[in-house]
Amino acid sequence: MTNQMRQTTKERQLRLFHTAVTAQFTISAALIIFWSLYETGLHWWAVFSFSAQGFVIVFLGVLIYGFAVFRGTVGERIEAEHPLTGSICYRLFYLVLPIIGGIAVGIEYFEAEGLLEGVRGLALGTVLTAYVVWLFVDPVAGVIESGLPESRRLRGVRLAQERARREARQRRKEIVLERIRAERKALLDGLEPVLARRTEDLTALLEASAYNPEYGAEDGASIGLEIWQAGGMDTMRELYESVKRSLAARRSERLLYTLDYWWDGVGDWRREGAATVTA
Repeated sequence: MTNQMRQTTKERQLRLFHTAVTAQFTISAALIIFWSLYETGLHWWAVFSFSAQGFVIVFLGVLIYGFAVFRGTVGERIEAEHPLTGSICYRLFYLVLPIIGGIAVGIEYFEAEGLLEGVRGLALGTVLTAYVVWLFVDPVAGVIESGLPESRRLRGVRLAQERARREARQRRKEIVLERIRAERKALLDGLEPVLARRTEDLTALLEASAYNPEYGAEDGASIGLEIWQAGGMDTMRELYESVKRSLAARRSERLLYTLDYWWDGVGDWRREGAATVTA
């Protein structure tokens, strides 16, 4: 547990560092764009007229940068399968690299041409190092590691374990469903005499109420409520279908609308998406 907490703390620190480096990258990219426009001799109003395009460029750059950093910092590279690029040390170095590149180029520009050029060199070094290392060097290193025999073996073991876990979950679901179906069937078998009797009662009541639906409304609702309490909505639907067949045999299907009226609101029995298990 202590090792897990330590690992979580390191991951949190890497994410915070990732946020700081993202800010540096964004500022560096924006500085490069505006500096380039300024050096072309454009007036500041013209520079700001290009700010929308500049924003799009910066935004796309940050998206690519964020993908690279997220993959390298908090991605799914498992250390056992990627002993180099999946390690904490490498991922920290992966983040620090743009800062190192920016400082190196910034110092060179500063020594050659002064403070302002040093700032520009810092921005250039940050952006160039980030794109070269994160979009080219790191993916190549990851692919090479993935192709190593031991990495391939470990990945195969992990995928087999994940597949076994999925199959075990599926088997557990099937066992639960089978038990529910068995319980449902046992319930219906036990209620068959009641359903047969209530089918006859409801059929006779519907025929007696053919010209006055209000006549048997209370008794019809009571029967529905009784069956719903005995076996739930599924059993109530079973009774409904049984009554439907009985009325069809008597050529009185139109009376089924009266049953809909009687049972309206009883257990919300016709609600769309209500749970049903087929026996």
